[in-house]
Amino acid sequence: MNTLPIGLAKLTRLAFAGVDLSRVAGRLLGMCERDPDHAGALMDLAVIDQLEGNLATGLKRQAMALSKQRVFRSTCCGANPRLRVLAFVAAADIGANTPLEFLLEGSDIALTMVYVLAGRALPTELPDHDLAFVAIAATRPNRPLLAELEALLAYWPTPVVNLPGRVSMLEPVELAANLTDAGLRTPILRRVLRDELRAATSSHASDWRFPIVIRAVEQRNERGAEKIDTPFGLTLFLGKRSDRSYLVSPFVDCRGRDGLYRKIRLLFIDRRPYACHLAVSEGWSGSYVDARMEADMRRRSEEERFFATFDTEFVTRHADTFDALVECIGLTYFGVDCAETENGELIVFKVDHTLLVHDMDPVDVFPYKPPQMRKIFDAFASYLHRAASAAGETEPR
Repeated sequence: MNTLPIGLAKLTRLAFAGVDLSRVAGRLLGMCERDPDHAGALMDLAVIDQLEGNLATGLKRQAMALSKQRVFRSTCCGANPRLRVLAFVAAADIGANTPLEFLLEGSDIALTMVYVLAGRALPTELPDHDLAFVAIAATRPNRPLLAELEALLAYWPTPVVNLPGRVSMLEPVELAANLTDAGLRTPILRRVLRDELRAATSSHASDWRFPIVIRAVEQRNERGAEKIDTPFGLTLFLGKRSDRSYLVSPFVDCRGRDGLYRKIRLLFIDRRPYACHLAVSEGWSGSYVDARMEADMRRRSEEERFFATFDTEFVTRHADTFDALVECIGLTYFGVDCAETENGELIVFKVDHTLLVHDMDPVDVFPYKPPQMRKIFDAFASYLHRAASAAGETEPR
């Protein structure tokens, strides 16, 4: 089994800190020259490629590594681990699996990742472990992987966190329908073919109501979604794209009384919600990167207050909604992107167990963040210990 020389979390931290990754890549290439079968070094190089914006090259390098080996041990955990976790991951971009290295970095939990490939049996020799974790994203291409894994894990010798059948239900269209059926407020999402969208650009298309939010089906990252206000705007959008199908939902206006949007990221760990971030911005998409929180002290102060009062105010306000959400999703670890309307109603925009969670924001600008992230990381590690000790009892989902 290959060890990853550096790993995703450490490489991403270096990139955030402005370290020249070309020098790091040079050392990794040296490892490959000395040992052509060093799949771990190839995997790290694949991460560097993606961090530098070279997705296609990174995926090719990842495929080369997986042709040599499919099981990798992370170096993110502490020196004397007390728990061994085996994570099932998919061959994909660096954001397409649960960010376990970020969650477990520096913990007492040893993390090993096995790559699941469609139509291929699992490696015959898997390391001993106390707990299994399904980290694969709920995308259409991953449905066969999750289906195969569901059968394999039905009688797994250890407890399994996030069973594949429940994970697959996070696929966006099915998820939106399930949330709505459970009485939760979420934009109804539809998969629409290009020809139907072209018909909607006609002035006679009375079935369409604008504004809408649209993105290509293959596009997992909502940052690339666009808000379309008019049929003419849809015409311009289609003129720039050639995709055959798209995901379309009505635009939900969640601006506050001050005209600003507030997008909230939560994590649910063993049914309990934790605040991950509050992004305050002028933009409707409201991502934390686009909000540029580092440039506005008042917005950072609002986020700090949100963390401090989260359990007594936000959770109390939405306790019934959170209970319904946990029951509907059926996983013991997942993330949620949401917002409150002006009248206080919670709108769920996304549920995903692969949402990024990290503590890489500069401490001098965000001094209130490290304690909050430590709270999340400790809660996650504690839950995994409890889940592993549940063998013979009711197994985690």
